[in-house]
Order: sequence, then structure tokens, then C-alpha cells
Amino acid sequence: MVSTSNDGIMTEYLVKYAALAASPSRRPKDLLEILYVTERYRAGDDLKKARTRYHQSLWTGVPVEDIGRRLADLDTFMRKLAADRVVMWGLLH
Repeated sequence: MVSTSNDGIMTEYLVKYAALAASPSRRPKDLLEILYVTERYRAGDDLKKARTRYHQSLWTGVPVEDIGRRLADLDTFMRKLAADRVVMWGLLH
């Protein structure tokens, strides 16, 4: 099922992020896409448009140190988002 709301799309990326985090092989291209879409989500942008605009060339010229810092921030945000969704969905009793 393809979500069309920002929250639905973000949930898809949360699941994708969790799967990548649990995988022994980190796929940098996928992580960078998740990073881009998450940053767009946090900025309040339309994620349907963000997904169609995304291309890995957006990262050309971005310093590795900046990407590393942003990926660390992504991890913190995704952990909080996951915890918030667990509560929202009533999965904790």
C-alpha cells in the first residue's frame, strides 16, 4: 500500500529505516533517501513531491562530515518517531 499523507509516507520511511538499521549491510543510497525525505518532513514539505524530486545527485558537494552529523540526527529523530508511534497506536499497555 502506498501512502499519500505525509504521516503515512513517513511511516513507510520509518519502517524502511528500521529494516536498514537491523540489516548487516547498510545501504548508503537508501539511507540518504530516507535522510532527505525526513528532513523534508521535518520542514513541513509535501512528501509526495519530495519523493518524486529526490535524486542522489542532491548530495553532490555536501561535505561528508555534514552528512555524518545529519545521519546521527536522523537516528535520534527516527527513534523518537518510533516511540511516539508506538504510543499513538496503543502498542504499549
